[in-house]
Amino acid sequence: MKPLLLIGIATLCFAASEPPVSLTALKSMEGSINDRIRSSIADPYDLLGTARGTYLEGYGAVFTVQVNLVLLPALRVSPFTPNVDKAIVEVHDHKVRKVEALKATMRELMTDASKSLPGMPSEERIVMEAILFNYSWEQTRDLPRRITLTAYKQKLLDAANHHATPAEMAALFQEEVL
Repeated sequence: MKPLLLIGIATLCFAASEPPVSLTALKSMEGSINDRIRSSIADPYDLLGTARGTYLEGYGAVFTVQVNLVLLPALRVSPFTPNVDKAIVEVHDHKVRKVEALKATMRELMTDASKSLPGMPSEERIVMEAILFNYSWEQTRDLPRRITLTAYKQKLLDAANHHATPAEMAALFQEEVL
């Protein structure tokens, strides 16, 4: 009789401590992030580490992803490769141009997350961090290593419901670029 009572109490304790954001909802959002990063057909990103999400009760949902801004093979240097310096500069310039596009993609994904995590309290935050990869041969000046965006769930929902402009949406996010 005592073992059944203990099992019943343990079940109630674990059921009461289930977080408001389910693991299924987090996994679904991770899949959406991965698909979106991979699906930039015209000028794709290189998804190096699939998205990972976690929920921190009282704070919000945090998602991380590791990407190379430009899908490209390692630079092969040989006596038959003319203009290596020019290629390095072109890769750098291309990456610099893609930083803003990545931020816009992250903002859209976070807005989608605000709608896809119904159990998350509206006063909590959604955070997304992109860890950016660079080859050792690349010029990295003016290129961030990390981009972290943070926004409150309710503000994202309100802006999406009122069809806010991209500029109005961008103003909702705290940005940290390292």
